[in-house]
Amino acid sequence: MASAAEGLQVTYPEEPVRDDAPVETAEEAKELAEADITELCRDMFSKMATYLTGELTATSEDYKLLENMNKLTSLKYLEMKDIAINISRNLKDLNQK
Repeated sequence: MASAAEGLQVTYPEEPVRDDAPVETAEEAKELAEADITELCRDMFSKMATYLTGELTATSEDYKLLENMNKLTSLKYLEMKDIAINISRNLKDLNQK
């Protein structure tokens, strides 16, 4: 099998060299002026500050809501405690009769 493959020679057609191919030209990279970079940085920091302020405000409001829910839950448990004490007292009274 190997000897048969050694006897075969693969040829590829040569591609002609074309002189009419389009040529790309390079352009020099232009740097932004210092004032433009400064203005872009100020704009970026302003937008980042606005974003972070919004995120922190939302988080603060979430914690306030959680605090109010905890206070309400605490009041409900106190009411349930009072109800349980009353039920216990009434059961003792009924058992004594």
